Amino acid sequence: MAPPPITLRANLNNEDDEGLNWSLIRKAVDPDAIVEGAVLVAGSERFWSWVKIRRVDDDGQVHFERITPEEAAKSVPRAS
Repeated sequence: MAPPPITLRANLNNEDDEGLNWSLIRKAVDPDAIVEGAVLVAGSERFWSWVKIRRVDDDGQVHFERITPEEAAKSVPRAS
């Protein structure tokens, strides 16, 4: 099974002081899509997760939390 397209490349072992994962906005496929509340796939082809963006700092650091596939399905709009 192929992984889904990675929207934000990230090391999912990196955590900030609040326990959130983080990456840099420059590692995003589309930096404009990285906004608070966005649901997307972060990580790498070998280790990835659905995530919800919690905060984007002025210096380009992106803070996010991992969510379940069920939570992601409720947040991602479906094509009709």
